[in-house]
Amino acid sequence: MANEAVDQATEKTYFGLTLSQHAERIRKLATERGLTGEVFDRVTKKAVEMIPTIRLNDTPQR
Repeated sequence: MANEAVDQATEKTYFGLTLSQHAERIRKLATERGLTGEVFDRVTKKAVEMIPTIRLNDTPQR
């Protein structure tokens, strides 16, 4: 347990969560949406990979 806390303390966060926390939330949402098997694996993997590339700004999208 102590090692897990240390790992999370040093792991970079995105929007207040670590990548592993985001991955868990994405898996939960994918399950709620009925994704299974290869589609589930592919979608969750791609979503987690995209998190570090997301940039937020205040300018409106056109």
